[in-house]
Amino acid sequence: MLKGKKILIFDLGGVLIDLHVDRSFEALLEMGVDAHLLTERNCLMSSVMMKYDRGDISTDMMFGYIASQLPDAVREGWGDALDDRLHEIWNMMLGSYSPSKFRRLAQLRAEGYRVVMLSNTNHAHWGPIEEKFLAEMGEPLSNFFDAFYLSYRMHLRKPEKEIFLELLASECADASECIFFDDSEENCAVAREVGIDAVKIERNEPWGDSGMI
Repeated sequence: MLKGKKILIFDLGGVLIDLHVDRSFEALLEMGVDAHLLTERNCLMSSVMMKYDRGDISTDMMFGYIASQLPDAVREGWGDALDDRLHEIWNMMLGSYSPSKFRRLAQLRAEGYRVVMLSNTNHAHWGPIEEKFLAEMGEPLSNFFDAFYLSYRMHLRKPEKEIFLELLASECADASECIFFDDSEENCAVAREVGIDAVKIERNEPWGDSGMI
């Protein structure tokens, strides 16, 4: 699988960190957000979340929009504490790290591969992700990667083709030298369109000791 490859591109959520989006959505439902806003792919909520992942809107705008979808009584009841509660709910989807996966990343780097992250993430998630990793693993996340390509910093988002092209340009790499690991077949398909080999990993699969990578 890795023969002839120089750059290994890893998604974060669902591949390296367990991801439980349902936890956040269930908490929002309990607060009174309409279910269709969280289940319909092309609804306004989905559009706002994608804009936030691309860094096109601020955290205040993102959580302000979510707050606007809550019943008046809920907003009034939480008062000034509402913003902190929405941040807490937003980060409920972030699960645990698997030490075996990061041991494997360290091995791959020691073998001479360049290991980079390409993640759809946002400002409200990234800080807690780094803090959680340091607390659980005892060292910074940056110790395991040669570069981070994060959607909210790039103003691009998977599965947009341009995010893969910008990564290749930044790495001064030919697509044939790269392989991409992601839990979305849609993202993998677009990577293949630009010439990057791609492997779909089942979400939250414990692949670290499996020998698959």
